[in-house]
Amino acid sequence: MNTQENLRFYYDRMKEMYHLQCIEALLGWDQQVYMPPQAAQARAEQSEYISCLAHQKITDPEFGRAVDELYEAHESLSDVDQVNIRETKRVLDIARKLPEAFVAEMAKASALGYSTWAEARPKDDWKAVEPILEQIFDLSRRRADLVGYQDHPYDALLDIYEPGMTLAVVKPLLLDLANQLKEMIPTIADRFSAEDRLQGRFDKDHQQRFVTRIARDLGFDFQQGRLDTTAHPFMTSIGPNDFRITTRYHEDNLLSALYGTIHETGHALYEMGLPKEHAGTPRGESVSLGIHESQSRFWENLVGRSHEFCAYLIGALREFFPQQIGSLGAEELWKRVNHVEPSLIRVEADEVTYNQHIVIRMLLEERLIIGDLKVSDLPGAWNDLYEEYLGIRPTDYRDGVMQDMHWYSGGVGYFPTYALGNLYGAMMMQKARADLPELPRRIGGGEFAPLLGWLRENVHRYGMTFRAADLIRHITGRELTDKAFVEYLRAKFM
Repeated sequence: MNTQENLRFYYDRMKEMYHLQCIEALLGWDQQVYMPPQAAQARAEQSEYISCLAHQKITDPEFGRAVDELYEAHESLSDVDQVNIRETKRVLDIARKLPEAFVAEMAKASALGYSTWAEARPKDDWKAVEPILEQIFDLSRRRADLVGYQDHPYDALLDIYEPGMTLAVVKPLLLDLANQLKEMIPTIADRFSAEDRLQGRFDKDHQQRFVTRIARDLGFDFQQGRLDTTAHPFMTSIGPNDFRITTRYHEDNLLSALYGTIHETGHALYEMGLPKEHAGTPRGESVSLGIHESQSRFWENLVGRSHEFCAYLIGALREFFPQQIGSLGAEELWKRVNHVEPSLIRVEADEVTYNQHIVIRMLLEERLIIGDLKVSDLPGAWNDLYEEYLGIRPTDYRDGVMQDMHWYSGGVGYFPTYALGNLYGAMMMQKARADLPELPRRIGGGEFAPLLGWLRENVHRYGMTFRAADLIRHITGRELTDKAFVEYLRAKFM
């Protein structure tokens, strides 16, 4: 086939694979939101089938031949086609190395792992999840060997979520950050941990209406999205106009649902801003999970815990919870939403201590992948690192090694992207504030469109045109560093 015929075949096949991707996302969303527990086995088999079908589509020799020929002819392609073929070729080369039987086994183990974790965590039942976790880490090691790597097996897993990133880059960067935070945390916690969180009982129905209002104000379009409840909040896209966010509610802790919703709204705003005309191709997909996380934590922390945002937020709180808020002012609210204290739960952690949770998981993952740590010894190693990096020690599995769903659902190599998101986001915010001198006043008045517009223009519209490090360089003119994030923390808290 000539180039134009290859392109038509390529885009037809990409459309098929996008439909399968959306179906798989819908199955995953339903599993975490509505699916009854006894449907777990059947859902695992459904996920296995869809994964195998998608694998067959991408590894089809005819599709591979078309992509290879287009890759060789890249100079004759448009800029959009070049991005799509470049990124598809990268994914295809990996898929070719994974036998279908392995893909099926991984998909089934991940689906069963999540269901097992969801049932076992409330019971604090480590023994129930230990076997499936052993299987998942064994499969992850096998995947690294099948795909191959240059320096470290962990690189083959990290690359799934942060293309081009390696342990040799991310580990020194995050360990340096962790050591700086170790020195900062005691001082900051002394100043900010004494502030009470919002007190009182917050009815769940009122919370749902409240966080819906906040998400809508930030820019979430409920004509192409919805908000639901789950055990572990997440966001997923099920099509070019179908974006699902989730949260969870605690009647004695409004801030959990509020900031969980803002976080997932940040993810959704990114997805909503990707070019829909390129949906289902790399040009219409997110750069990486690190950049994705930069968007969620950008809105959750850099915006949502700022003085300006609290000036806006206090009005909404008085409207929905007048008795609980009483005479509380914006400055007092700012102090309460910036409560800083080492804690056990990552998703509830403040922005000062959060990255320590990530470093702990990265170090454990590395040891598990190289075989230096057994899954049976994981709880003890987890507790030891919490004592080392945060000065606290879990007393159960539920709030220790079982708190996150990621490993149990196959997400090994995922965690560093959270910390990278903090670094990317801080660099973006420095540039946004320089470009938008009126930003503080706008945020304080509940006008978020200018900032969202800046993100649309500088981040969202590019899809996968750039790799993450290149995108940051394109936006800021600087290489990836922890400097902007540390400067932000020092200016805010010290």
